[in-house]
Amino acid sequence: MKRMKICLLLLIGSLTASCNALDLGPEDIYSINNYWNSAEQCERFMIGLHYRVRERAENMLLMGEMRGGMLNTASVTSTGEGAYNVEAVNNNLSEANPGLTNWGNFYMDIYQINHAIDKISTACEFLDDKTRHTYLGQLYGLRAFYYFHMLRTWGGVPLCDKPDVLMTSEIAKLNKERATEQETWQFVRDDVERSCRMYEDLGFGNFKSKNCYWNKAASYCLKAEVCLWGAKVKPLKGSAVLSPSPEDDLTDAKNALEAVEPLYAYNAKFADAFSPTGKDSNRETIFALRYKLGEKSNHYINFTYNVATFTKYLDKDGNKIGNVFNIGSGAMRYEYSQACYDAFDEDDSRRDATFMQFYLKDNDEKVYPAGRALCKFLGEVDNGKKQFTNDVPVYRYMDVALMLAEVNTCLNVPVEVKKWIEAVRTRAYGAAKRPAFTYTTPEAAEEAILAERTREFVAEGKRWYDVRRMLGGRYALELVRGNELKLVWPIDAGVLSKDSKVKQNEGYVTE
Repeated sequence: MKRMKICLLLLIGSLTASCNALDLGPEDIYSINNYWNSAEQCERFMIGLHYRVRERAENMLLMGEMRGGMLNTASVTSTGEGAYNVEAVNNNLSEANPGLTNWGNFYMDIYQINHAIDKISTACEFLDDKTRHTYLGQLYGLRAFYYFHMLRTWGGVPLCDKPDVLMTSEIAKLNKERATEQETWQFVRDDVERSCRMYEDLGFGNFKSKNCYWNKAASYCLKAEVCLWGAKVKPLKGSAVLSPSPEDDLTDAKNALEAVEPLYAYNAKFADAFSPTGKDSNRETIFALRYKLGEKSNHYINFTYNVATFTKYLDKDGNKIGNVFNIGSGAMRYEYSQACYDAFDEDDSRRDATFMQFYLKDNDEKVYPAGRALCKFLGEVDNGKKQFTNDVPVYRYMDVALMLAEVNTCLNVPVEVKKWIEAVRTRAYGAAKRPAFTYTTPEAAEEAILAERTREFVAEGKRWYDVRRMLGGRYALELVRGNELKLVWPIDAGVLSKDSKVKQNEGYVTE
């Protein structure tokens, strides 16, 4: 690859914004030449990287959620608004309609990470060992996190681990061939292992006591996810899973999760997992993307409704509901399906904490379901209106619990499977109404785990990844109408035209 001068100007702009966005101290601007000359400058670079992760949140939601079969597939939602990303929701992607372009802009951040790894590893002698290892733990963990999203989206991708280009207008032209799925998975596996090694002699405390920063527990959770993926998922047209030693990876996943689990706990109420207040003291949150009043709102306003037109709808008793969310503005650009809503039992507290079903009347004056809006991330009131300031969880306690159920299913430990499924159901239903779980077969257990993940993680960007990983990927295969090659996304025409070394995924090659 052609060496290019490293440019930090855009990064410095993001650092300035991130000081406010993540509530991390006074603003300052440093010149390029003296940027790595103090501990404070290093810290600000790390803050800026986390700011960039948050900027990718909508892309990550699109990658992990929209193809999972839970949303309405119509081009117009029930309130009459045009739906977003219909091609992805319908699993009808193509080179012309790829869902995401320019690799989701992930390489812009990856090259910043590579630059930081190089500098913090080879320079910055003023950093003590604890700080250096903390930063490197974060950096390797974040790089693995990015590449893991890319692996699960496009399959094999170009693997860039050197700071040879950064933040240029030609970032789409990496001039690297794509690695195989196997090579990409191994790269992610190695990076997350490096991250965990950096944290080895450090405690599990969060950086600056804030769970909006990558931390040791996040690396352990990612390690478990990566190991599960490797032990269960085959590359396209492959006959064996990605991991060369799946039993060892399953054991590693279990050990990582068991190290994290005692440090966190679930909230008594499901809704409290997403509370916009007391974020850093939320005992369920392991790592989340931070949003704050007056600084940046999350993107879930696109799952609500247009206040001006949402005037004819009723509650289940036939009463007008009006602006029940008390939002200043909104839109329904994504809508979960009736089937998704119906997957919840009436006694499951997660249903009404996740969705608001609204109704109309038929000619006989009988109410019927007309649609549903997401109420999981409604934020807090400011100036009399709701502001969308909930943090967006990446890892939380119930993810650990359900991954423990999954890995113990794979390892054939039924008593542990029952323990973790019933822990999740206890919070959802209450102990008195909790449905009992009886272990019969590994397949039935995994069906039960997937059902709990479906109800637990609505709109958290996990559904498509879950159906690809679990039960041999059969539900994902159904969603792509049996065409295995469509399980990955197409490479957009812009990348293909700029980078001759990148080849299109086989399922999207046209004559």
